[in-house]
Amino acid sequence: MTGSAEGRAASGATRGSAIKLTAELLGRGMSLVTFLLLARSLGVADYGAFTTLSVWAVMLAESGELGIQGLASQALVTRELSLGAMVRAKALAAVLGLVCGLLSVLVSRTLGILILFFLLAGWSEFAGVALRARGRATSEAWVILCLRASGLAFVGGFLLSGRLSLEGVGWAHVASTLPALALGAWLLRGEMEDAPIAVDAPIAVLRRSAPLAVNGGLALVSLRVELLALERLRGAHAAGIFGVALRVVEFLSMVPSAIAGGAMPGLAREANSESDAVRRRTAWSVALLAGAASLGLAIVAPGVVRLVGGDEFLAASQPMRLLALAVVPLFANVLLSSALVAAGRPDRLPRLTALRVGIALILALVLAPRFGPMGAAAGFLVSEVVLLVVALRACRDVRFPVAVAVPFGAGVGLAVPMAIAVSLLGENLAVQIGGGIVTWALTLTVAWAFMRRSARNLDRADESAGP
Repeated sequence: MTGSAEGRAASGATRGSAIKLTAELLGRGMSLVTFLLLARSLGVADYGAFTTLSVWAVMLAESGELGIQGLASQALVTRELSLGAMVRAKALAAVLGLVCGLLSVLVSRTLGILILFFLLAGWSEFAGVALRARGRATSEAWVILCLRASGLAFVGGFLLSGRLSLEGVGWAHVASTLPALALGAWLLRGEMEDAPIAVDAPIAVLRRSAPLAVNGGLALVSLRVELLALERLRGAHAAGIFGVALRVVEFLSMVPSAIAGGAMPGLAREANSESDAVRRRTAWSVALLAGAASLGLAIVAPGVVRLVGGDEFLAASQPMRLLALAVVPLFANVLLSSALVAAGRPDRLPRLTALRVGIALILALVLAPRFGPMGAAAGFLVSEVVLLVVALRACRDVRFPVAVAVPFGAGVGLAVPMAIAVSLLGENLAVQIGGGIVTWALTLTVAWAFMRRSARNLDRADESAGP
């Protein structure tokens, strides 16, 4: 790949990342408002119960996903699989998911309703992945925004009606998926049949997605081990406190997911070349945002907690600050996992995620009973750091390494002026966030100008030296 081709590939990946990140930021912003309404309307205990049911629901709904969406992000780009075959395979998996939903009604009707919600939302997300693989990133963005906007409208409308019940909230979530499903199906019309492709049977697709299915289940458990252990060991109130802090970090985790997802077509193509331009550009994009998110959240945590749930949730500010430190390794781990998928080695992911789950479970059982939400947050941080170490090695082993030390170190360093400015701006959250964004943008602008000036000086020195 020539230098100009590498630059075009990296720029294309950055454009894809920017479109998806913008859509996710707007969409998750709507989800955050929905979350605020839920937390304030239900209270700590009921919100803790609803959060626990949601955690179980999203894990059980993974039986209707079976890694197909992750496989699509790579296989549809390289045209190894047809869209029609993947849709048929996902429909087959959905039957299993529906069975899990029906059985779960015997335990909790709300749980069954939430499983149905996650199954339907998964189809909307799959439609978005298919559109992105077809080079239609803007169309994917519309599907994402439609799903999030519908969630806010339906759930918010139900909560504002004053008829509060967990089952009602669940059905509002289910209804909110229908507009996005309709939009996704309409945008994908006429795209089901591709040119003949070797692997076309649904069962063959499911065999290929099996490692990602295992990893998907483990990943869902991985980010929720601490919450489930805390709810069991310390009760719904402690789970509600930690759940608020964890929800904010989960919200932030969509940033590296969006960047890596938008860059996935470029990463998948780069896996078959000698270039590393897309990986370098994507790593820097993720790293710069990781530093700002980590330091920023650590400082504004009390204000975020007050915004989310009011003084009733104020105890969540300390575990949130500890979780903020985990943002840097968390962002890096999302990027490294995407690199393994792009390299065609998703079989490495289940072992990595299983290691993270095992460490998180042990730490949760040891720390949560004594230290409560703070112990759960500490276990989360340590688990992410361990996963980072082993994920870096895995990428090197498959000969698709991603350099993270310099970009992420620089990302944290460049966020320090922002952190100082935010800490001096009082306790008004809007002022802190606004001042932080401005300071961070100015810091990046100055750093970029300095780098370009240094590069020009080096070029002039080389020209003066001559041959």
